[in-house]
Amino acid sequence: MSLEKNYFKIISFRSLKVVGIAVWVACLSLPANLFGESLVRTISLEASDQETNIRIPVGSSVTFLNNYSQELYKTSIITDLSEKKLVSIESFAPGQTFGLQFSKKGPYSICYWLEPKTDSTHPICLQINVVPLQTA
Repeated sequence: MSLEKNYFKIISFRSLKVVGIAVWVACLSLPANLFGESLVRTISLEASDQETNIRIPVGSSVTFLNNYSQELYKTSIITDLSEKKLVSIESFAPGQTFGLQFSKKGPYSICYWLEPKTDSTHPICLQINVVPLQTA
């Protein structure tokens, strides 16, 4: 009888371990955090129907990806309130990424050009709104 009890304890422990791992993986893949705010982890810079006003919770780290098949020029992230440049990249190669953590709430913009000469074209800009975490 003792051997049988030990067998069930081992099986139960293994089952709990598998369930625990499954719950942990499921939490990592959720599109929202515990506070109900959608978590944007990667912002793809590409010509698409991507939303141009992106909401990011304060303190979030975001990866920016050049998903174009060409180089981007004069890529910059600025705070809209003070117009201070946080990032400035002269040449952003296809497939290249960079990361940034947004520690202060407020409006930001990421702008870039498709041509090296910026005097004859307009930049493509995405609006980033860094918001406080909200409860669900």
